[in-house]
Amino acid sequence: MPRPALITILILIAIAASHMGCQSAFSVNSSKSIQRPYDYEAHLLHAECSLLSFGQDSVDVFLEWNRDECLYLRDDPNSPFYAQLSIDLGTNRESWRDTLLSGANQTGQRQLRMDRSELSQAAKEGPTWISAEFTDQNRNSSFTWRARVPDRKSVNHDPHRSDGWPLFHQHVMTGDTVYFSSAAGSRWQHASAEVPHRLPSPPFTTNKDKTDTLQPIIRSDWQVDESGWSGYIIQPGINVIGSPNTVGKLDIAHMIHGVDFDYPHVRDLRLMIAASRYITSRSEFQRMEEASDPKAALDAFWLSCGNEKVAAAELIKTYYSRVEEAIRYFSGVLPGWKTDRGMVHIVFGVPDKIRKTKDSEWWLYGEEGSANAINMRFLRRDHPWDPAFYELGRSIQYRAPWDRMVTNWRNGRIQPD
Repeated sequence: MPRPALITILILIAIAASHMGCQSAFSVNSSKSIQRPYDYEAHLLHAECSLLSFGQDSVDVFLEWNRDECLYLRDDPNSPFYAQLSIDLGTNRESWRDTLLSGANQTGQRQLRMDRSELSQAAKEGPTWISAEFTDQNRNSSFTWRARVPDRKSVNHDPHRSDGWPLFHQHVMTGDTVYFSSAAGSRWQHASAEVPHRLPSPPFTTNKDKTDTLQPIIRSDWQVDESGWSGYIIQPGINVIGSPNTVGKLDIAHMIHGVDFDYPHVRDLRLMIAASRYITSRSEFQRMEEASDPKAALDAFWLSCGNEKVAAAELIKTYYSRVEEAIRYFSGVLPGWKTDRGMVHIVFGVPDKIRKTKDSEWWLYGEEGSANAINMRFLRRDHPWDPAFYELGRSIQYRAPWDRMVTNWRNGRIQPD
C-alpha cells in the first residue's frame, strides 16, 4: 500500500472524531443496553447539564447540546431550519424551537430557573438527586442523566467559564482561565501538580501507581476584591482551589484536571503512537518514537498488522475509537487511556456484561460460566485527586488471554465493536 494512502486514513479518522460531541461526567442513558455501558457512539445525543443555586428558594438549570447531533427541519423552503427540543425535570417540562440561522454556534444553550419545591417533588432518588431528560422531538431521540440538586445552605464556589456558564466536568484545557465567585475579602490559593507520564502494567503483573502521593504546589495566593469574582489559569495535571487553613493545607473547594487542547479527541500523532504501546513490542515502539518520520513509522506498524489498506483502516478505526472512548469515560487524575479500565477496554473491547457495586466493577468477556470466560474485577480506591479511581485486581491467569488478544491485534483478527 502506498504510504500516503494510510496517512489519509489517519487524517480522515481524526476529522471524523472532531464531529463527536462531549460527554458529561455524570451522564447515563437509560435506553442503552447494559452490555454496552461505555459505547459512546450508541448515543445519538450528548447533552450536558448543571444545577446551581439561585438564592434560597430557586435553582438555575444550565443545558448545553451539540447542534450537529439534532435534526433540523423547516416548514417551507423559505423558512429557517429548526429543531423541536425539550427538557424534562420530573414535574417541569419545557419545550422550545432552536432555529438554525446562518452563523449559529455549534453549541446550543438553554437556561431556566426552577423552584426548589418542584425539584423536591421530582427527585426520585432522595432529596439531592434528580433525573432529567433532553429530547430531540424531530428525531424522537432523548438523552437522560442524573444531576445533583445543590444544598440551599451551601456557599456556591462552582467554577465558571469566561462566558458565565458553569463547567460541566472536571476536565479543562490547560491555559484556559476559570472563574468563581466568593465573599469579598476572602482568601484563596491555587495549587497544581503535573502527573508523570506512565502506563499501567499488563493485567498479569503488579502495578505501582503513585498518583495518590502527588503534592500540588501553591501557584498563587490572593484576597478577593469587592467584585467577588476570582480567576486562575489552569495548569497541566491536578488543579485545586481552596482557602488556607490553620495547619498550612488547603480546604479544597473544587478540583480541575488540566488536559490537552484536543481532549477528548485522538488527533495528535504523538498520542496515537503513545497509545499503541499496549500492542507493540518495546523495539517497535522505540522505533516509532525515534523515527525521523514518525507518521510513516506508525503507518508501517498498522500495515504490518492489517497486511492491506482496508484491513489496516478497520484496525485503526477500532483501536483509536476505543482510545477515545477510554478518554471520555475513564479520565480522572490520569487520562482515561492510561487507566486500568482504559487499558482493558482498548485491548479487549466492550465487555459482554458489566456488574457494578458501590466499590467495584466486574467486566465479563465471553459466555458467563464457560471455561473460556474472562472475568476482571476493578476495585474503587480512595484517592485524594480522583473520586472514581479504579484498580484492576491483577492475576497471572490473565497472561494467556492478554497475549491472545495482542496476537489477534498483530494478526488483524480484531472485529469492530
